[in-house]
Parts: sequence; C-alpha cells; structure tokens
Amino acid sequence: MDAPNGRLSDSASVKGDERRATGDPASLRRAKRRATGLLLAAAALFVLIRLLTDGDGWGGYVEAAAEAAMIGGLADWFAVTALFKHPLGIPIPHTAIIPRRKDAIGASLGEFVQDNFFDPDDLARWVADRAPAEALGRWLAAEGDTGLVSAPALGRLLESLVDGGHHRSMVDAAVERANRFLLDNHDVLRDRIVEEAPIYTPKVLDHHIFNRLHRGVRGVLADMSDDPQHELRLRIDAGLRSYAQRLQTNAALGTRVEAALVRVGQSLQSESSLQNRVDRWLVSAMSLLARHGHAEVANVIGTTVARWDADDTSTRIERRVGRDLQFIRINGTLIGALAGLAIHAIGQLL
Repeated sequence: MDAPNGRLSDSASVKGDERRATGDPASLRRAKRRATGLLLAAAALFVLIRLLTDGDGWGGYVEAAAEAAMIGGLADWFAVTALFKHPLGIPIPHTAIIPRRKDAIGASLGEFVQDNFFDPDDLARWVADRAPAEALGRWLAAEGDTGLVSAPALGRLLESLVDGGHHRSMVDAAVERANRFLLDNHDVLRDRIVEEAPIYTPKVLDHHIFNRLHRGVRGVLADMSDDPQHELRLRIDAGLRSYAQRLQTNAALGTRVEAALVRVGQSLQSESSLQNRVDRWLVSAMSLLARHGHAEVANVIGTTVARWDADDTSTRIERRVGRDLQFIRINGTLIGALAGLAIHAIGQLL
C-alpha cells in the first residue's frame, strides 16, 4: 500500500529498516553457530585422534592441527566475547569493554568525527561540488509532491531546532559575520553616515558619533558571542519559538510561506545568477557553521552515547558488527590448525 508521500510503508519495509538500523539477530546467531561449530569439530577431532592413535605418523599431524585449532579458536572466542560481555559471566579484568567504556568510546568517537569529518574547508568544497542551490530549488518547487514543504512541518522543524539548541551555531555564525562586516567596512559606513548627517553639524562631531556607535554595536556583538544567556540571544530564541508556533497554527501565514517557498524554488531553478549567489552563500555558511559547530558535534555524539544504556549499547553494536567478528573466530581456528600443523612438521624435521 502506498503511503501519502508516495513511499511504500508496508510492514516488511519497516521491519527491513529496523534490521538495517539495529542489525539482524538471526544472522548473528547463524554466524556464532558456524564459528562455535568449527571449534567443537576441532575439539572432537582432537579427542578422537587421541583415543584412536598413539600420536605417531599422520595421527600426530592431525592431533597437532586439532590442538592448535582449539587454542586459536578459544583465544579468538575470548577476545570477541570480551568486547561485549564477561566471558562465561566471569568478571575477568579488561573484559566487557564496550559496556564498561561506553562513555569514553562515545567521547572518542565524537572527537574522531570532529577532527576527521568536520573540517570547514573540506565541508565547503563538498557543498560547492554539489551545486546545492539548484537541488534546493527543485525540492522547493515540488509543491504537493512529497508534502515536506509545508508550513506546519517547517514550524515543527524550527521548534525542534530551537528546543535542542541546534540554532545556536547559526546565531554564532551570524554574530561573527556581522562583526566582521562592521570591521571590514568601517570607512565606507562612516563616510555614508557623515554624508547623511545634517550639514550644520561639524564633521569632527559626526566622526565621533559614528565611532561611538560603531564601537557600541561591536561591543554588543562581542557580549553576545561571549554570553550564551545574553538578553538578545534569549529574545532571538523567544522570537523563533513564537514564529514556529505561528507556522503550525496560523493558516494564512502558512499559505503565504508555502507560496513564497515555491516561488523561491522556481527562481533557483531558472536563474543561474541567483544559483551562483546562493551557492556562494551556502558554501560560506557551511564553512562558518563548521568552524563554530565542530566542537558541538563532538559534544552531541558524546552526550548522546552517554545517555544510552550500557547493555543495550553493547547489544546493538554486537548486532551490527558481531557477524563479521565471528569470521575472526573462524579464521583463528583455521589459522591455528595450519600453524599447529607447520610447527609439528618442523618438529619432526629437527
């Protein structure tokens, strides 16, 4: 059955999405059975050879291979199991690593993403290579196709961003850009203000008034940059929340916003000069957001992982990567057998 947005929403698809998100427990169980079965086969072969032969001739080679296979398989079983839990439930030191070190792992993961995937220049190049303005225009112009470009949806998104504090990096970027604009254009702004001043005021006084005003505005921006609870920041938060609520409840406003977004999308699709300007703005904005928000990325990942239940986290990670780790156990058993065979052969030659 088709969902309203045109996407399939049957139970099989939902279950498939859940399996991809959390891993397939059945696949993990099968992989564990294969690895454990190979280990048990090596153990059974070792016992059988010890009972039926005296360890000479070919029996010695088979016995050495089976013995080393058991050692390799057991060692890798212990190593893999110790990542997620205490082997056999025994609290051996340096086991159950993921549940015990969950918070530290989350912090390290956040720092890794921050240092390697959130470089401002790399992100800016990534955005520039994808011509985002044209893609944004196509998405906005698709009125009624997906239902995503709607005022209530935008209101809920905006409200979620503000409640989660995710807009703060954008405010930081806007404050920095405003301060940089005032600093870089000091002379141009001064000349324009002086030009608009009454002709009967002395130029010296005009310059003095402008400089005081310029320093005052930059001072306010500096205070906003340093104080997360600055009064203007709080007013911005309140204004955004109010507007988010209006988008969700005011039908007239919603209709105007949706129509405006569609017109913007059509313009972005058809006007190359507008595309170029928006692309440059998006690249600049991404660079600024990355510089201001890269530390926030590490903090979000670290605090999110810290909120997870330790045992549930271990189970989820094991479901995602445990199947591949079982091949380590299988390889350990097989390589152990080959190593035991080689060592026994060398011993026979010496």
